[in-house]
Order: sequence, then C-alpha cells, then structure tokens
Amino acid sequence: MIVITLTDCPKSLRGDLSKWLLEINTGVFVGKVSARVRDNLWKRVKDSVRNGRATLVYTTNTEQRMDFRLHNSENQIIDFDGLKLVMKPSVSRVRRLEQKRRNFSKAAQFRIAKRKQTHTQHERYEDTEHSTIPSNTSSMSSGCYPADYVVLDLETSGLREKLDEIIEIGMLKVVDGRIIASYQALIHTKKPIPRPIEKLTGITNEMLAASGENLEEVLAKVESFIGKNCLVGHNIAFDMKFLNHALQKAGHSVITNPHYDTMTLYQEKRDSKKRISLADMTTILGLSQKPTHRALQDCRAVQEAYEVLKKK
Repeated sequence: MIVITLTDCPKSLRGDLSKWLLEINTGVFVGKVSARVRDNLWKRVKDSVRNGRATLVYTTNTEQRMDFRLHNSENQIIDFDGLKLVMKPSVSRVRRLEQKRRNFSKAAQFRIAKRKQTHTQHERYEDTEHSTIPSNTSSMSSGCYPADYVVLDLETSGLREKLDEIIEIGMLKVVDGRIIASYQALIHTKKPIPRPIEKLTGITNEMLAASGENLEEVLAKVESFIGKNCLVGHNIAFDMKFLNHALQKAGHSVITNPHYDTMTLYQEKRDSKKRISLADMTTILGLSQKPTHRALQDCRAVQEAYEVLKKK
C-alpha cells in the first residue's frame, strides 16, 4: 500500500498519477503497486511537481511498519535511535524555504546570495571557535574488534543535545566477551519530557521526579565506569554527542575513547549502506535480547549483537 500527497502541483501530474493510483481526495492518491513501480512514480513526481510539495508513505517490514519520503518540504527527516521521524523547522528556516520557492529578480538574488555568503562565513567562524568535541569513531573494516569494552546507551528527551536532555544512562562492562558489571541511572531533568518520549521509552516525568539523580553526580560515575575502555553502541555517535555536550557543560573533559558502532558493523558485514534500527537488527540476527528503548536493556541487545556480528 502506498499513499502520495501533492500540494500546489500541476494538474497534468495528478492526471498522470491517476493512471496508477486512486485519487480519493484532491491531491491524495492511494494504491497498491510493486516497489519498482512505486520508485518510478516517486521519481516522476519529483521531476514534475515543480515548486509544489509531495509526500510518499508506504508499508515496509521495519519496526515502524512504514517508511516515508518528502519533497520540497520544510520538514526534515531525522533518525532517532533508529526510528525515522519528522522534525518541524524553526520559523527562520520556513521563511528561508519560502523565499527559495519564490522567483526573485537577478538583483534580489545577488543581494540574497551576498547576505548568505556573509552569514555562512560567520557561522563557519563560530563552528571553528566553539566546536571542541572531537570524534573518535573507530573503523571496523580491519576486522579488529576489542574483547574488553563498555556498552553505552542513552535515552534523551529529544534529538538536539543543546536543547534537550539526557533522561537515562545505561552501561555494561564486558571483559573477554562476558558482562562483569552494569550501571543504570535515571536523570532528573530541568524541563518536563514530551509525551511522545514518555510513550516511546516508558519513562515518565513522575519517574524522573521520584527517582532521577543529579546529572553531574551521574557523569562522575559514568567517567569512572568507562575509564580507558573502548565504547560500543548502536548509532553511538548520537549518544556521544549528548554525553560529551553534558560533560563539557559541566566543566568535565570530553570522552575521546575509541568507540564502535554496531549499525556500522552490521552495514559492513551485510555490504549495505542502509541505516537500520536496533530492533530490526536484533530481529534479523535472531537474537534473544530485544531493545525496549530503556537504556540498560538496549545495552544488553547491543552487546549480544556486537558479539554475534564480530564473529561473522
């Protein structure tokens, strides 16, 4: 099953799509076609929609049971712990996109380009001046996988490390492939966590108020637990981004230990560039540990996946 929606599109495109799909409302087309036909239809939509907007939603066998694509949309598709979500943009971004859709004179285009160039140079300076969090993701293509490591997983209140907060940290210490220690903590937050995050993780504001620990105290325990060990996680760059931002904000040194990503390892073993959620990966690999969007249980799923994948 697929659904295509069109906004501000040429009538000829709607007529073209109606040959393959049923237009149940103006600009809303539904139908059941093969993946090949679906991809060809989407290509035709993007080529013909001009300045209009289009969305495509279709069923898949992933954890979400569906996938989607956007064209000329102000919304952004983002990855949240392996889940595909949509982020609504700021007002300034919407204005920029609306300006981009309009037809300006050459003089206006020149002025806009000049302002953009000045703004971009300023942003680059700020990024260079203030970005002090290093990246140390280790390549696994050499086939060298550590047997002693710490598995790390965070649950957060959102996707932006500068605006959102860590709500739970989980870790496992592994020596020679065996779990020898674990750590888990809920974190007291300054702002209420959104309802969708409560629903996704099962972590409620009431739980954080009753059992949440002070972030700075937890960070000290995290540093001690990790020590000099390598880190392993699924889409670990996301976790390191939040963790290092919190450490930096608290006046601590950032963690630069080598870290290994089970999603990258899966992609290398399967010769694929497709992103995969932890839930889908554990299902495909037939693992006993299943992720629940709780930090410690997700660590157990990551640890089992890592041990299986590095032997393949």
